[in-house]
Amino acid sequence: MYQNPVYPQSFPDPFVLKFRGEYWGYCTGFWHDGRAFGIARSRDLVEWQPLAGALEPLPGGHTCYWAPEVVYDAGRFHLYYSVGNEERMEIRVAVADHPAGPFTDSGRRLTSEPFAIDAHVFVDGDGSRWLFYATDFLDAAHVGTGTVRDRMLDPYTLEGDPRPVALPRFDWHVYHPNRPEKGFVRWHTVEGPFVLQRKGVYYEMFSGGNWQNPTYGVSYATTQSLEDPSEWRQASDGERVLPILRTAGEVVGPGHNSVVRGPDNRQLYCVYHRWSPDLGARVMAIDPLDWAGERMIVLGPTTAPQPGPVPPTISDLLDAPAVLGPGEELRYETGAPSFLVEVSVRGLEKDAGLAVVLGGEVLRTEKELAPGVTRLLRFEVEGAAASSLAFVAQGGAVELSGFALTVGWEDLYIKDGDLAGWDVLEGVGGWRIGEGRLHGEGWIAKGPALEAWLAVVNVRLEGEGWLGFGADPGPRLILSRRGKDWILGTGEQIFPLPGAFDPSIDQQFRLRKSGNRLEIAWETLDLGSLEIPAGPARLAIGAAGRYASFEATRLTAI
Repeated sequence: MYQNPVYPQSFPDPFVLKFRGEYWGYCTGFWHDGRAFGIARSRDLVEWQPLAGALEPLPGGHTCYWAPEVVYDAGRFHLYYSVGNEERMEIRVAVADHPAGPFTDSGRRLTSEPFAIDAHVFVDGDGSRWLFYATDFLDAAHVGTGTVRDRMLDPYTLEGDPRPVALPRFDWHVYHPNRPEKGFVRWHTVEGPFVLQRKGVYYEMFSGGNWQNPTYGVSYATTQSLEDPSEWRQASDGERVLPILRTAGEVVGPGHNSVVRGPDNRQLYCVYHRWSPDLGARVMAIDPLDWAGERMIVLGPTTAPQPGPVPPTISDLLDAPAVLGPGEELRYETGAPSFLVEVSVRGLEKDAGLAVVLGGEVLRTEKELAPGVTRLLRFEVEGAAASSLAFVAQGGAVELSGFALTVGWEDLYIKDGDLAGWDVLEGVGGWRIGEGRLHGEGWIAKGPALEAWLAVVNVRLEGEGWLGFGADPGPRLILSRRGKDWILGTGEQIFPLPGAFDPSIDQQFRLRKSGNRLEIAWETLDLGSLEIPAGPARLAIGAAGRYASFEATRLTAI
């Protein structure tokens, strides 16, 4: 279990880097040792150990050191940050050989605007790098700060053609109705960009407004292409559609987030700050981030105890790496036919390489592992007959670290075709994948059968039929209409859904199996639990009349 805040001391604008299986957090401002940018270290996103500050302050008496973000590239760590006196700010980059620093300023200023803050580096699938940041728009229809993107030519140089991404345009973006230091104009603020990509859509998360206003929070904008010069489409207008994180109850000012994979390397977590109860500090909090179709969701902000981030099924090589000479191997028993692996590899000699072998069959090879450069390997295996996974050094010595194997699977239905990996339980079948979705009729199930798991189901109704999900063996929940309302039900047990529930758009349901209980949640709302047969079970999903459309399903061993 965990309970927010996970770091109850001051840690504003938190950015978290995952490197070799460990987490490194960085924050705005001067640290307790007088250096700029605090650093903290964790292995589970919950327990954090403070370390020394990242950077010696620059000459010139700058008062503001804001929004650090660290990127690993070719054996070095680049810290992108904003520095200045609040009125005038520029983005610079510092360099270190270790995520704990110490970092040394490179002497390079990346931006030319009088005010530029909140640097974020996004690496696209084609290897291109883009810097997203916030700057002022004084001639816009809604005057204030907005976000832009610019292509990076190298870690220290921008192309010099920043294009708007998310400009202020809604009332919830208002920072001050008559801001004195900006010439007494109605000032809007959109800042703190962080970019993700899923199923061909790019998402820029950002914070908007003033933390002192109840409308303050985090939303996002989307595009289909980074090359498109036009502004991205914003998801929240602040009235009809609210920000995905916002001030509510005892949570004040949740904002300026980053996103990182949890210990299982499957679930994403939104890392953000919020104000302490006495409003004396911005403290660090985490909550799961996910999607329901193209709609981004954060399962928070939470204040009560929550299930902790799921650990990997097998975790190794955190305290000390493994060194393999040519021909030597490191072997693990996977324990299941479907799993996700992350491991970091580094060449120690010229011409070093690595083969990944599953039951005698080579899954992949990594060649020309440059000495001193760590490469992250991430791969998934589904339905394997063999259970022995080995890493074999080739050509020269290699070093392996941060190994994590998580039993489970994820289907995003990206590849069109017939159903694969699912077993028909009952009904006419005819299940198929097309246009990024799964359609069919009857009930199907997918293994492996596990004692405990967390399942996520993204689905919508495209007609008047029904849809369902549950455990196999075990009860199957049916989503159906009762009068004007929607319910989940099985037998005599009914779980009412809120009046605002709309099954015609993608919704996310989460199922947690443990022992003989199946807990059910609809996004942030816990619906209740069912008693189910003890023992291993698979995930089952169902539909009638081909009216259900599944956008994603996944299962993770816990």
